[in-house]
Amino acid sequence: MSQTFTGIVQFANGAPAANVTVRLFDADVLTEDDDLTVEPGLSDGKGLFTLTFDKSRDLDFADIYRPYLHFSYTHHGEPRSHKADLQPNQRDYRLPEIPPVEFIPATHGLQFVNRYPGYWIPFSVPSVPDIPSVSAIYGLCGGMCATSLDFLLAGRQIPQRRRRPGRVTPLHRYIHTRQVDSLTGGTQVARFARWMSLPDTAVHRRTAEELKTLRQNLDNGVPTPIGMVYVSTKDTMQIWHNHQILACRYEELGEGRIRILVYDPNYPRRNDVFVESWPDKENGGVASVQRIGKKEKVTRGYFVMPYEPMVPPAILDDDTASDEKDERGFG
Repeated sequence: MSQTFTGIVQFANGAPAANVTVRLFDADVLTEDDDLTVEPGLSDGKGLFTLTFDKSRDLDFADIYRPYLHFSYTHHGEPRSHKADLQPNQRDYRLPEIPPVEFIPATHGLQFVNRYPGYWIPFSVPSVPDIPSVSAIYGLCGGMCATSLDFLLAGRQIPQRRRRPGRVTPLHRYIHTRQVDSLTGGTQVARFARWMSLPDTAVHRRTAEELKTLRQNLDNGVPTPIGMVYVSTKDTMQIWHNHQILACRYEELGEGRIRILVYDPNYPRRNDVFVESWPDKENGGVASVQRIGKKEKVTRGYFVMPYEPMVPPAILDDDTASDEKDERGFG
């Protein structure tokens, strides 16, 4: 007997995904998965779809019934597919991609500077033997980039406050959480350390490869966090002198030179912060520099960092929830 299933398919940020074909399969262990679809669903402008299926199409009666949805769609002109287990009472399903957006740093970036008093980890690093001294001022650059992009992808205005949120406030906690997310369990910290240990020629060559991915993302309208490698282990072991920023778009300057507009949480409310890259004809790869207005910052190279969107909680839209004093007296 045929049954119907109605659901909603969205992009990773919660935006509706239209023109997605949806089928229902039963996963098998020993044989090919059974297609139980009688009439596939096709999502509309709100992501809503309805498909018809028949469980009697399952020819492997000895198997456990393990249904899943198969989504077929086109993203940036390329065919894509995605699978998701059919869960009881679940009607919303997410695709891994995000739709194209335009990120304007001065408009969509957080409006306060990336500078917080105290330590972002729950103990005083200077008290640990054999570890270089850490300033009692910390940054949450990766968390601020992710938070800013989260708001844009959710279709919400970034909080307009220019005073940084106190340590125990909802906004600070959210940014802190997104900072931890950006480091993906420490794997990105290890990546910074590896790049710091490489000679400039190796960093330039690796940056050239990363730039290919970055350009493709930006061509597709996907703002992308990048890890900026400023220092070398020859000069310092202080990994926190590196940085995370958000690449927004780029333009060709000729002779292989490109200029990437970035949101840098250290310089809020500015649209004149760029990373420029050009071919290193002598050693291979690409060389780079960061420009902040008329100033320059030495840059050894950069790499694309992971990002998975989250929907910020509604309380973050209330600036008064981010004006509390914390236990240290900062606010």
